[in-house]
Amino acid sequence: MGLHQPSLVLALENEDASSAMAGILWLKGCTVYKSKSADACMEQINKLDGKVDVVVISSEIALNRDAMLIVHVKKMAFNIKILVIGDESSDKTRILDYGADEFALKPMSPENTADKILMLLARDTVAENRSQSNL
Repeated sequence: MGLHQPSLVLALENEDASSAMAGILWLKGCTVYKSKSADACMEQINKLDGKVDVVVISSEIALNRDAMLIVHVKKMAFNIKILVIGDESSDKTRILDYGADEFALKPMSPENTADKILMLLARDTVAENRSQSNL
């Protein structure tokens, strides 16, 4: 029996950042899909029938009021974890109100970002293990 390979969608408008993240996450055993916009991200999630573990979104894409990407992703599948990467000028409160699970502040290395993503994935497993040990 093989381990579950986490599936991620990156919605980053910076192609270099997206490629770097995709490469590191692939090396850590994840299946990664890249998109450059909210529409492309939703299209990718639809192609995968919502079977996505984590969506990583830049704050610029997350704060697009016309797209409302975080809200749409959570409506599609509430269990999908969402990490938003922004800077000090990002509206962190609004991003978290939209339903993001985590907000990361730039500058940060791709390794640190990958670790944050893997910690998001581990949260459910840890909570599940704790609830089973209390039975």
